[in-house]
Amino acid sequence: MDQIASAAVMAVFAEPAVILPRVSAQYAERVVDPERLGALVEGVFSAGPAEDRLKGAGRGAEFSGTSRVVSMSAEFWLPKAQVDALAALPTKGDKLSLSNRAGAPVYAISAVQHTDMGDITLILVREDAVP
Repeated sequence: MDQIASAAVMAVFAEPAVILPRVSAQYAERVVDPERLGALVEGVFSAGPAEDRLKGAGRGAEFSGTSRVVSMSAEFWLPKAQVDALAALPTKGDKLSLSNRAGAPVYAISAVQHTDMGDITLILVREDAVP
């Protein structure tokens, strides 16, 4: 059943992306990881507004409301079939480029979320277009 649903989602929303493995080190710029191969994948990109409320305590009139931080949330979902085809799984710090979009926007992977169905969601952070 999951394969049928994944195929339907991919048929409508899938787009290509390039994943470039990188090595991260403290106080150094990320560089290409020579031990892992890059990959051309197809998945579903989604981005939208995100809001987090700051936790705090207030007493009486000292605290008249709550503070919030508004940002953008970006993710790239890979179905099990794409994950299984990868030579190496993406990790935090790897680069993802949306190759078919204008300007080929570049993102860094800030987290990888695995599911029990075998698919993964890459949590993304926008990067400057630097090689």
